[in-house]
Formats: sequence, structure tokens, C-alpha cells
Amino acid sequence: MTIRTTIFALLILTIAAEPNLAKNHEENDSNSPNFVFVHGTFQWGGQWDALSSLLVSEGYSVHSPSMTGLGEREHLLSKQVGLSTHIEDISNYITWLDLDNVILVSHSYGGAVITGVADRLGDRIAHVVYIDTVPLNHGENLLDAFGPEVSAIAKQSVEDNGDGWLIAADALRDPAPTMRSHPWKTYTDRIDLTGAPPASGTIIVATEAADIFSYMRQQEAPRRAKTRGWKLYTIEGPHPLQESSPSKEEVAKILLNLAKTANSSPSQP
Repeated sequence: MTIRTTIFALLILTIAAEPNLAKNHEENDSNSPNFVFVHGTFQWGGQWDALSSLLVSEGYSVHSPSMTGLGEREHLLSKQVGLSTHIEDISNYITWLDLDNVILVSHSYGGAVITGVADRLGDRIAHVVYIDTVPLNHGENLLDAFGPEVSAIAKQSVEDNGDGWLIAADALRDPAPTMRSHPWKTYTDRIDLTGAPPASGTIIVATEAADIFSYMRQQEAPRRAKTRGWKLYTIEGPHPLQESSPSKEEVAKILLNLAKTANSSPSQP
């Protein structure tokens, strides 16, 4: 057999095998959950890198888009950016990538965002996770859920350093290099929900910075978890539990257990 004939035969075998390979890949993808991470105030998608690596190493698909006006999208910041803008950001991301069986994970302000996303895209969402944050009820804003301390600090920052519409990046925590001023409108906009809360959800609260976040952790988190029939965990560590050890490993354990459950459930049609 000549070299040319051998190469041609190999090409034919490869082409014939491709449909089956693609089919198997699609089947694996349809059975495996997709993690979509939604960052908090001041932050960007890269906030999740430390946690994402733990899930990717286990073979899971992880997405962490940045929202309008923040991170690499800071050039889009304007006074018009509000909660509905960010709900559109994440909803469109999931829809355009055609993601199903989504485990939707939020941190801090991101909890308000995923509440709206899950309401819009419920058939695509397998589970919602709130890291040191809580879901909103219809007609509420973030300040209702986080309470008087966060409200007072953020409002003072807007008045003193934010030209009446921005929360300074150092207002609620020590700023990281990637943190930027955050639009106040996202905190004051009230959410419009049309359906019932997701049946499957988890709330995880931290322990540090208790003077700022105690209202949300001690009052709203237990109340809202009980009302929805969700699990509530407490992990010792800072407000951004996902950014450092050992708290990020504890968060990863919870998420991996959720992924196993989602992986064994029938995928959405």
C-alpha cells in the first residue's frame, strides 16, 4: 500500500468516526451540569478563578461572565446601569450559549441578579446557590435583604465619594486591584418577579465582618432558607468565601455534591 493510499484511508476512517465522537461529547455535556458564577459588588468574573479551578479539575464546565460596568466591561459604566441591566447580562449569556442544567452561583450583590435570572430562565436552572447573600422577594431591593448597616455605609459612600450615583470600591471591604466603583442604582432598583422561587436552592453564609453583614446572615438567611425549604450552611471565613483557603475548599465541596445530584437528574428537554 502506498503512502498516499494509507493517508487517504486514515482520513476516511476519521471522517466516519466524527459523528459518533460528536454524539458522545454532546451526550456527556447534556448530562453534566454547567456552573455559572455571578460576581458581587465592585468585582468581575475573575473573582471566581480560585474556586473555578477546583471545579474544572473535577471535569465540570464553569462560566464566570463580568457584568456591565465592571471588570473588563468597566468602559460601559453609566448612570443607567441598574439591576435589570445585570439580570439581562447573565440571562443573555446563558441563552446565547444555550446552557442547560445550570447551577447558578452568586456572591453578595450577585444574589439579587441570580434571583431575577432564575425567575426568567427557570427551565434552564438546576439549582441556585447564594454565597453570603440571600434571594430577594418580589418588589424588594438589595438593601431590604442586607439591612441597615450595608444601606448606611453604601449610601454615605455615594453621597461623599460617588457623585450621587456610585458606591466607592473601598466602601464595604478592603479593595482589591480588580475592584471598581459600583452603580448605586443596582442597590435601589426593586426586582420584578413573576413566578415562584426555585424549588432547589442553597444559602451559604460567612462569619467575618459580622458588624456589616450580621443582619443578612442572622435574620434574613435563616428566614428565607426556611420559607423556601432550602439548605443553609455556615462556613468560617471572609465575606468572599470563594477567594481564599480553607473556605473556598469548603464551598467547592458543597458545589461538587450539588453537581453530582444534578448530574444524576434528567436533563432539560
